[in-house]
Amino acid sequence: MKMERLTWEDFEKIKTQVKGIILPVGSVEAHGKHLPLGTDVFAPLEISRRVEEKLKDRGIDILIAPPVWYGHSFVLNVYPGTINVRSGTFQKYVRDILEEFAKEGFEKVIILNGHGGNICPLIGAAEEVVEKYEVEVVLINWWMDFKEEILKICSSHGHAGEDETSVILAISPELVKMEKAIGEKRTRPVRIIKKDIGLEIFPNGANDDPHNATAEKGEGVLEVVSEKITNILVELL
Repeated sequence: MKMERLTWEDFEKIKTQVKGIILPVGSVEAHGKHLPLGTDVFAPLEISRRVEEKLKDRGIDILIAPPVWYGHSFVLNVYPGTINVRSGTFQKYVRDILEEFAKEGFEKVIILNGHGGNICPLIGAAEEVVEKYEVEVVLINWWMDFKEEILKICSSHGHAGEDETSVILAISPELVKMEKAIGEKRTRPVRIIKKDIGLEIFPNGANDDPHNATAEKGEGVLEVVSEKITNILVELL
């Protein structure tokens, strides 16, 4: 069930019947020349939908909250279309959302995150809220927590790379411009923070080779990740 489709009366009733609420979180940022700016939201939204269906098949109902679209994207802010929210601002914003869910009586909030830059602020927001309320926050970074499973399907793993491109090809192939898909893997032995670092480590807005991406691989990734998450939540909810 999607929260935004409910009236307040329906929500008041349903919130007491579900086992928890999923909050999809992502970013609006450059993903190579071939993927849409909303990639980091499209993926967790689709995974949330699949997880909800799988949980329902096991007799567990869960609510899906409207997504948090904008995230912390300092590194990729060198590219047009990346809308960066400062880390502290983002943390406070998500903290307030989590706090509202806690006040509504949810005992479990599952953050389904699609963007690496969000991780530290999300942890900070969750820590602030769980210190004040009887709520448990589960943070899932889908591309990172299940990297081992993903690499059994895709030959590489990275921003706007084979795995992420495959996922969007499975979700919304009409948004992918494979003729413009270029990228290479770049790494640094330590984290370097400086202005315009994104041009060095994310040339053209990507950090991996997306050429071998297919919708079939994307379907495989979506299925294995959603199944893994479902199994985890069955134990936690």
